[in-house]
Amino acid sequence: MCGIAGFIAKQGKVLPNTLIGEMTDLIHYRGPDDEGFLLVSKDHKIQTAGGESTPEEVWRTSTAYGPEFKRESIGNGQSSIAFGHKRLSILDLSPAGHQPMSYEKDRIWIVFNGEIYNYQEIKHELELSGFHFSTETDTEVILAAYSKWGEACLDRFVGMWALALYDRDRKELFLARDRYGIKPLYYYFSPEGDFYFASEIKQFTVIAGWQSRMNQNRVYDQLLHSFTDHTDETMFDGVFQLPGGTSYKSPTRDLKPNPSGKLNYRKWYTLNRDPFHGSFEEASVTFRTLFERAIMEHHHADVPVGTALSGGLDSSATVCEVNRIMGAQQEVGLQKTFSSCSVDERFSERKWMDIVVDHTNVDAHFIYPEMEEALALTPDILWHHDEPYQSQSAFLAYSVFKLARANNVIVLLNGQGADEYLGGYGQFTISRYASMTKRLKFLELLADIKKLQEIRPVSKSSLFMEVAGHVLPRSVRRRLSNIKSSSDHVKSIIDANRLCTDPIHPFDSIPVPYGTVPEISEHLTFYSTLPKYLHWEDRNSMAHSVEARVPFLDHRLVEFAYSLPDSFHEKEGINKRVMRNALSSLLPEKIMNRKDKMGFTTPEELWVREKSPSVFRKKIIEAILVSDGIIKPDALDYFDRMVAGKMPFDYTYWRLILFSEWVKKFQVKLD
Repeated sequence: MCGIAGFIAKQGKVLPNTLIGEMTDLIHYRGPDDEGFLLVSKDHKIQTAGGESTPEEVWRTSTAYGPEFKRESIGNGQSSIAFGHKRLSILDLSPAGHQPMSYEKDRIWIVFNGEIYNYQEIKHELELSGFHFSTETDTEVILAAYSKWGEACLDRFVGMWALALYDRDRKELFLARDRYGIKPLYYYFSPEGDFYFASEIKQFTVIAGWQSRMNQNRVYDQLLHSFTDHTDETMFDGVFQLPGGTSYKSPTRDLKPNPSGKLNYRKWYTLNRDPFHGSFEEASVTFRTLFERAIMEHHHADVPVGTALSGGLDSSATVCEVNRIMGAQQEVGLQKTFSSCSVDERFSERKWMDIVVDHTNVDAHFIYPEMEEALALTPDILWHHDEPYQSQSAFLAYSVFKLARANNVIVLLNGQGADEYLGGYGQFTISRYASMTKRLKFLELLADIKKLQEIRPVSKSSLFMEVAGHVLPRSVRRRLSNIKSSSDHVKSIIDANRLCTDPIHPFDSIPVPYGTVPEISEHLTFYSTLPKYLHWEDRNSMAHSVEARVPFLDHRLVEFAYSLPDSFHEKEGINKRVMRNALSSLLPEKIMNRKDKMGFTTPEELWVREKSPSVFRKKIIEAILVSDGIIKPDALDYFDRMVAGKMPFDYTYWRLILFSEWVKKFQVKLD
């Protein structure tokens, strides 16, 4: 797990070597264990360099890709191509894991951020084909795999990654991101035509002539709908991300943007559905097998590994399975878990966490974050995130990773990703009911609703209204939602004209409809929710030099779940049915039968309405002043009414505050 950066000057040009060092310096926390640089001159001569963070042992070790010069000695030079790398050592902690790494007598060079969990399996296959390896790293396996299979090597990898390869002989650049976009990869073309890539957006701010400008459409999406990462654009104009499951390959001389300013990237991964025809019990057995393999592979590291425990089904399953593996392998010591709680019982999951702790006898660690700390840390968290986030839940995750690092845990497994394709939000219910309605299965529908009402109070009339809306064509549903929606109060306090943008709903830019269960699963996994959660997960963890791993996003597990009948996921008010059944012997009974869901939750409503409304009101006033007319003065009336209980509490107040903090932190201008 690391941080990467690079530039490729426009054909015939060069850029200062100091620039690549400045880009990596900004993300030192992503890789404090080592640093390295690849420099390619205009006449294609290659040099390597190290810096202050490069360990002495790396300098003393002879490898084909080791640093030749101190960074300061090459500072006055210029290069046409440069790669930079900051290393967080996870596998093969020796100097052999230094990057940029080369293969085939310096032909192919790589900077890589992530983990390939099945690298040993691929390595064995390559060795049978005559390949030789000098390290125990997954990075070297990527290089060999690319040498043998080219771009098709991506299909063989199980893991998370953002990588850049330079083929010296072919003078080609290859960029790729993992299937679901777990690890970030941004890029930017300067007005002069130079190309840059990086792990974080802030790395572009050191480029000569850089100006932070708003992407008005994406700003509107964030302010109105709390949507980010749903397209390949960012809230910074001209800065794009390579989406999950895509790659890009080009001769360096032909590297240029299309008319939209973007790369013509290729979608190398598509979530194909191969319908499962077995029984529910057979599906449960397969799910358990895939889940066990995912946890086993994600638990492997050469540094201490722990788990995040929120008390929900997914994190609890991860903790219990890790405990089983550690027991089977007779590992020394207890598993360490890390959790965020609240002193207010209404917002605390501690009772559920304690059930798992008692069941597994783990070494549990807890924090109780407070409002004052949340506000004090907001500028730092925003700096790491680059873009505004949704609520104070990001602060909780940030604090959990900080706690893990303080306890010398470098890798943290968690349950992120399962909700989107297993129906964890109850999002599959209306879709299933709409399907029953279309097939005239009214008795089956009524029986299902009756069971649902036994679990939680829902009115039949509201369900029928939602089903009726779901049956309508997508275009009609969108027109109806535009007439009256939950975001109406936000529309009245955001000046869309000032943003020079059309008030289009973000869903309209997403190519996958929100209709059937498989469509909803794909929609959430690739566009509407998971991408932004993974963004937050990466930034919160890397801020503390911790690698976050998400075993539920093992693509073999995702694809299997995606192939299952709708009722295997959700039926009669019970969600994640196949998972619950598959892990029934692993989980404590109370956790397995739990029907509600909270996760890491802050008592924000208590903070805003009761504890310190004046503090937040002051910040709303500041947001109005800072926003350059984007946030209307009416926002203050909205806030006062919400505090007084005249309208429901929501997180709009925080989006307004964080937007203004973002404008100040990154000096963002509205064109």
